[in-house]
Amino acid sequence: MRVLRNDGTSMDVLEEEILYFSNYKNTIFVHTQEGEFVLPTTLSDLLAAYGSIGFERLDRSNVVNINNIESYDSERKIVYFKDGENFTTVSESNERRLNKYLAARPKQPPE
Repeated sequence: MRVLRNDGTSMDVLEEEILYFSNYKNTIFVHTQEGEFVLPTTLSDLLAAYGSIGFERLDRSNVVNINNIESYDSERKIVYFKDGENFTTVSESNERRLNKYLAARPKQPPE
């Protein structure tokens, strides 16, 4: 996927590197372990393009790569990613679907 850096130059990001997409003031941001980049599209278009490879809409302002979720705090309604630094929110209406995914995914052996 081609994304824009803050200086206006572009770069490629692999799908597996993406933690989540977010929307703020009509701008789509791509969040990776390396940083945050801009993408000229909509969350609906991203979900249509990436939904079949493990991306889910968890609230109205994000589309998350569920393969990169480390844990879920059900009290705060926040998912944490494998990098240990990034997190995003989950709406109440999507909580049941997220819990179903988390319960069904294979358990990772401790590192």
